[in-house]
Amino acid sequence: MKDQDLETLVDHAVALHREITVKNEQLKALKAALVKQARLQPELLATTGSSGQRWVAEGSDGSIARVSFPAATLLAEVGAQSDLANKIQEIAGEEFRRLFTPVKRYQAVNDFRTVAALILPKRKAAALLQLCESESSPRVSFEIANRQAASAVAA
Repeated sequence: MKDQDLETLVDHAVALHREITVKNEQLKALKAALVKQARLQPELLATTGSSGQRWVAEGSDGSIARVSFPAATLLAEVGAQSDLANKIQEIAGEEFRRLFTPVKRYQAVNDFRTVAALILPKRKAAALLQLCESESSPRVSFEIANRQAASAVAA
């Protein structure tokens, strides 16, 4: 490859990299605006099979923007000697060993949310879940419509 060809290749790559960086920042801002809009319309949130929520909006060409709010994730472990473990034990009471498996740290049992709701009073189960969950970040995805199909439908 000639020096001039290599310079042109580098120039094009750098220009494309700059354009992608700008576009990614624009996309990030647009996704944030979609998340904000979804939060402003809680009545349009649909519950997902994994206890999260989803909001969907359609563009003029049939493309879809979907904002997913995953369910809060459970803590993987709770330090046995931690203040959090003490609070959890206080709430769970005698049912603590049915909800957590002792290891070097406490780990929630399978189907923790369901088990907690079944064996604890509602208020205690809710308080326990609040202590054992951490928030998940919303995700935005798109389905790009086939422009020819969208044009045919519009005609």
